[in-house]
Amino acid sequence: MYYYSFIILILFGLYIHINENKNSIEDFNRFDTLKFDLIVISISSLFVLFILDLLLNEIFIKFVHSIFSFGEIINSWPAWLRLLIALIIGDFGYYLVHRFLHLPIMWNSHKFHHSTINIYWFSGLRTSFLNSLIIRIPYLIGFQMLEINNENIAIAGILLLSINFWIHANLNFKYDKFLSYIFITPKFHRIHHVNDQKVSGSNFGNIFSIWDHLFKTAIISYEWHKSKKGEFVSWKKLPRRIIGF
Repeated sequence: MYYYSFIILILFGLYIHINENKNSIEDFNRFDTLKFDLIVISISSLFVLFILDLLLNEIFIKFVHSIFSFGEIINSWPAWLRLLIALIIGDFGYYLVHRFLHLPIMWNSHKFHHSTINIYWFSGLRTSFLNSLIIRIPYLIGFQMLEINNENIAIAGILLLSINFWIHANLNFKYDKFLSYIFITPKFHRIHHVNDQKVSGSNFGNIFSIWDHLFKTAIISYEWHKSKKGEFVSWKKLPRRIIGF
């Protein structure tokens, strides 16, 4: 099942890539930053593998269970329901943590993700080591609370990668506005990356937009999609940005 999920991830990325060519929100050449993206995202991916190994060890799992646990009541629940609830819990935690990362005290750890000037499906993986660590903790807590096994966690990880491709896609999707009242969509998330302070504190969700609507941080607008985003990052500044301090 894991290998099938990985194949689906690759095919999904290819599908978005092809459709970005046909129906894009913004007109730019993705290959202008491809070299930079490939290097930094490869380094970031190695950090992610290290993080997952760190957070899925027995000590961490026992610690989470000692604080957060539904107990034996969940043993009778079907696996799909436990995974769904775990994703909902993790996504709410992600929303809170994401807002925390935008505070001045934490901004340097999240800043590298917002350095992307031309946002497309693959560029969403640009992130710092500290950012990768922090944003994964809510989901991992949700998985351990509902006692999701490691195989299903790996599959859920591939699902979350697919979602990352989706929300950062430079894709003019027909039902974007309609879906954005429940789910994070490309145009909904694109507003979050705009540099203008009028919208910088908006659209923090990852899977569900209901948290943004509930806490009044949602903006659904077509006025900002082509506004200035990101900043140039020199190779000299890269090591510090990748670490996230």
